[in-house]
Amino acid sequence: MLYSFEDYRSGARPPKGWDCADACDDGWTKDELDTLVRENLREWTPPGAGGDDTPATPPVVPEPEPPPVAEPEPAAAIPAGKKKRKAEGVRHETYVPPGTSPIYVVKGEIHRAVDRAMEVLSSPTLGIYARGDDLVRAVTYATPTGTLTVSKQGENVQRPNGSVVITPLSDAALVEALTRNARFFKFDGRADKFVPCDAPAEVARMILAAKGHGWTVPRLRAVISAPTLRHDGTVITEPGYDAATGLLLVGDSLWRQIPEKPSKRDAARALDVLVEPIDAMPFVDNTDRAAALALLITAVMRPCLRTVPMFAITAPTAGTGKSLLVDVAAILATGRKAAVVTPTPDEAELEKRIGAAALAGDQVISIDNVTHILRSDQLCQLLTQEEVLVRVLGSSKNVRIPSTTLICATGNNLSVYGDLNRRTVRIRLDARSERPDERRFDFDATAVALRKRADLVAAALTVVRAYLVAGTPNRATPMGSFEDWSDTVRSALLWLGAGDCRGDVGAQRAEDPEKAELAEIIAALPAGRFQVRDVARLVAGNEEAREVFESFIGRGGTFASKRFGRYLARYAKTMIGGRWIEQVSNDGAFGAVWQVCREASSDRDW
Repeated sequence: MLYSFEDYRSGARPPKGWDCADACDDGWTKDELDTLVRENLREWTPPGAGGDDTPATPPVVPEPEPPPVAEPEPAAAIPAGKKKRKAEGVRHETYVPPGTSPIYVVKGEIHRAVDRAMEVLSSPTLGIYARGDDLVRAVTYATPTGTLTVSKQGENVQRPNGSVVITPLSDAALVEALTRNARFFKFDGRADKFVPCDAPAEVARMILAAKGHGWTVPRLRAVISAPTLRHDGTVITEPGYDAATGLLLVGDSLWRQIPEKPSKRDAARALDVLVEPIDAMPFVDNTDRAAALALLITAVMRPCLRTVPMFAITAPTAGTGKSLLVDVAAILATGRKAAVVTPTPDEAELEKRIGAAALAGDQVISIDNVTHILRSDQLCQLLTQEEVLVRVLGSSKNVRIPSTTLICATGNNLSVYGDLNRRTVRIRLDARSERPDERRFDFDATAVALRKRADLVAAALTVVRAYLVAGTPNRATPMGSFEDWSDTVRSALLWLGAGDCRGDVGAQRAEDPEKAELAEIIAALPAGRFQVRDVARLVAGNEEAREVFESFIGRGGTFASKRFGRYLARYAKTMIGGRWIEQVSNDGAFGAVWQVCREASSDRDW
């Protein structure tokens, strides 16, 4: 039976199974076929759209939630004949997150699923955040049991049980989070419709591989466990993510309300409260007490400050209370004792351990019981830079993270080297006792800090807020690299008459081992002009000079001329006691010529 174009125009239905191939056999022209196609062309919709209760297309029409399906009958209730068959059409009820739209995984359009998944991750309520190039979340640290190892291999960081740390999300963890918080669908050819599925691993890998590009996930600066101030002076007290600062306040503690406009008298009373847990500590003088108060205030204020110095607590004997002071500060910030980094004279190894603590977001770390000269380039960076590049343990991956950790170091007669010395606030303790650990006290400082933590945190914030409300009067002299800390914490203590927490800066720098070594070398260098080879001859024939330049003598007893030449170049024009090393000439053929210059012009050697 022929079906002509005229029949189509008249509205007659074609025979069953009739298609375009039959139209050609029936004598349709090309123009007539084009007309048929144009008039019947529709936007593509996945099979199953329209009459099925399962959503078939991306949401042009709101998709109803799939109805719950009954659980399969227990095995005992299924007849024997049914046990041999697969349970056809039986599936568990699918959990549908409320208020979420479906995400369709379609071949050739995976980027659309990635974009939709990113929209899901952008909600702060999920607890997933961007930090550097990673997606991270805050987790509670649980101390391992049944083993002597309480930290990762090579990490050497001991944390109290219950500490909150930051961990990156792996592919699998991101798949789990997306599956839990979104509805994914893929097309099932046999069922001829879209069916629920887990979040594809490919979507998770693509999101992580973007390394921050196109991410709309909330940016995390730090996880905090106590209220702190925003830059405008308002207080963060509500648990959860604060979009203005990027801080995540965790915990369910009840906090004291901070006065909106505290007076100087309020600040003085708050300072008296803050002194209580440390009042019995044997500070050498008032500046050391002021430095300890600065440590407590800084522990609470650290997340909102760009940079803060390191606090070095030193005493002539063990058992004086160095670690105790750090723990009191940590309890204010976290409710727990400080995370402890095991010290080591190996600078590279120390940087790995400090980097591991910084990556985990430890709020307060203590490099405890240092028995060597403390030096570290990475420590200097962590103290003076708002963001630092840290290598992940066990890999070659470097991660750029905000520097928000309060770093403390303790040791008997602690010695801090070079640039790190300038970046340090020193707190000196001296019990003037041969066995200070046998002293008896009326109270336990950490117990007081734990019991009155809410009052102590409120006191620290009141001191700073009162100073800001007063207009920051009589600010302290600038402290390079730590201007905002000096203009708030340090200046507030000076305003209240507590003393300058920096103490005797000149005496502290005079004790710098780097400067002492340089002064000794300058005094031992030849008079007049000299070259490195002249120093090598001096060392070879003079036992006293050999002791001075011992750090430049190799295992075989030979003088390391190249290394000493780099040393001279590094410390050229560095003045020590009115003298410095200066390069006179360098022709490239015979090497550099040096001389020691003196401050008085008449005594100069040129």
